Amino acid sequence: MRKKRIITSIVVVICVLVGIFFIMRFGVMGKIRNAINKPVVENKAESEEEGPEELRYETFLDKGGNEFVVEYRKIIVEDEEGNEFEMWEDTVEAIVIYSNTYEGRIEKIEDNKIYFMVDKENEFKEIVPGQWKLTVENIKDYQVVFDIDTYHFEFDPHPGYSCDFLEFFNGDLWDGDENFYSADELDFLVGEYLSVQDFMNEDPNTGDSSKTLFFQPSSSIKSFILSLFF
Repeated sequence: MRKKRIITSIVVVICVLVGIFFIMRFGVMGKIRNAINKPVVENKAESEEEGPEELRYETFLDKGGNEFVVEYRKIIVEDEEGNEFEMWEDTVEAIVIYSNTYEGRIEKIEDNKIYFMVDKENEFKEIVPGQWKLTVENIKDYQVVFDIDTYHFEFDPHPGYSCDFLEFFNGDLWDGDENFYSADELDFLVGEYLSVQDFMNEDPNTGDSSKTLFFQPSSSIKSFILSLFF
């Protein structure tokens, strides 16, 4: 009886892994989402073809008192209930200075520095416009050090300027994102297996840059499965 249970458990695990493989390898979930969203996308495309893009311009002052002009485009967004709202977005995207995503563990925190041992390197690559693929690279473990003293958390009220962010997301979609202002505040994460995004953007209008260090729980098992098929 015990042997039969063991065989059954092995079969179940294999089936789950095969299912995960096909979902990840062939983009089944992506195709389902595309099929669901296709009518909405087509409707938006049709409405956009009806007339030229609607733009507006606003003038601001930088820290030195110099004027700069920002171009905005009108977009229509929908909430979860299907209600449409009019919004304006900057036509020029932020410049990415660097963007790194790692998986691993925080070894220690001292002198306002986070010592992170990298186990995997992750990257999202755009295969075709609008479709992204997660790549997971198994690498020889190495350490990166995040010096929180180099982050500036004070909010800047000037348009086009932003403060830096140190964040942790615990998985709660509604109330799971929390900001921190020193490395010691993340001491509860030492030893946990985490995903960390480390990136810096530059505002194209002012040239001001801002950094973000974003942690969230990960899984070495999930990462291992992804590394097998990507």
